[in-house]
Amino acid sequence: MIFFRRLPLVLLALVPALALRPAPAHAGAGMELAVQDDDVFVYSSLKARERGLAAAQKLGVKRIRVNVLWSRLQVGNPRARKMPKHPVYDFSAIDQLQQAAALRHITLQLTISGPAPAWATKNHKVGNTWPNAYRYGQFAAAVAEHFEGRVDRYSIWNEPNWDTWLNPVNHAAGIYRSLYTHGYAAVKHADPRAEVLIGELQPYAEKHSIAPLRFLRGVTCSTDRYTAARRCKGLRADGLALHPYQFTVAPNLRFGGPDDAPFGSLGNMTRALDKLGRRRALTTPTGRHLSVYLTEFGYLTKGSRALSASRRAAWLTQAYRIARRNPRVKELLQYQLVDGPARNPWHSAVMTRRGVPQAPFKALARLARERP
Repeated sequence: MIFFRRLPLVLLALVPALALRPAPAHAGAGMELAVQDDDVFVYSSLKARERGLAAAQKLGVKRIRVNVLWSRLQVGNPRARKMPKHPVYDFSAIDQLQQAAALRHITLQLTISGPAPAWATKNHKVGNTWPNAYRYGQFAAAVAEHFEGRVDRYSIWNEPNWDTWLNPVNHAAGIYRSLYTHGYAAVKHADPRAEVLIGELQPYAEKHSIAPLRFLRGVTCSTDRYTAARRCKGLRADGLALHPYQFTVAPNLRFGGPDDAPFGSLGNMTRALDKLGRRRALTTPTGRHLSVYLTEFGYLTKGSRALSASRRAAWLTQAYRIARRNPRVKELLQYQLVDGPARNPWHSAVMTRRGVPQAPFKALARLARERP
């Protein structure tokens, strides 16, 4: 998603969560279906969340992704320019979701991201301007330590190749490399068994974004031919997270340029990962080439790129089957479950505002019952 919403955070009692171990990830059972809707699962009422979880269960969802937003979770004043001696964070809303989801055998995955507090940015304002990588690593450690044994997959930052999520844009690749290095080390130290994904990349070059393959080359110190641009230590990750939106083009059709990676051009990304893997610039901890996790996907229901419910159902079905046949794709995530208020600038849900399943929801539910 290419923006973040300002959402109220109700500070709840800072009580350690009940240690509920999630059901194990079905890595050997093929591609996972996931969903994200922070409004429904994190920031809504208990009743709305339970309805959302019941709907997710009908879809055969194995994962719920949540954006863990640094400054929004800080207890105290995130606008203060001086770092607190011991920053405190309120994870209680995510704790409650984790416990409720675990009862339905659904596991969380957390994207540890900005906006950063003012004491952790170069311009001393809450936001995403040159966040301090060392302090980010401390926050990532706090997250992973808190959820150790209950969450087994994390990713480092959200859409770092989009300027409102990480800036200044001409330094974004280098900033992200530092954020990733500190975040990866912090999570693995806190929970060595947890997976850490790199990326969460926006899929193509636009006015506000860097093409994902170009950005990845910058992060890995690579030339346009994927050779070493300078001496850099190789990075390790358990997979690459990508948001392969392709709003107005069927998923079986190629789209974008050679450095883009929307759904119809996923081969661009896997070929790039193979080149980086051969050079050992980016591999798994065991030295393998990275797989791809499609951690945001969907079709718009409002605006100039909106599609009819029947078209969205048909294209989601097609995309799901294509992804399931691709051995490099480990996850496909439907972004948004229940449609939000009309004032929200983003609408890609599969249920109406009243919680009525639309044609795309019914299509995904049918797919969940299919044999791979």
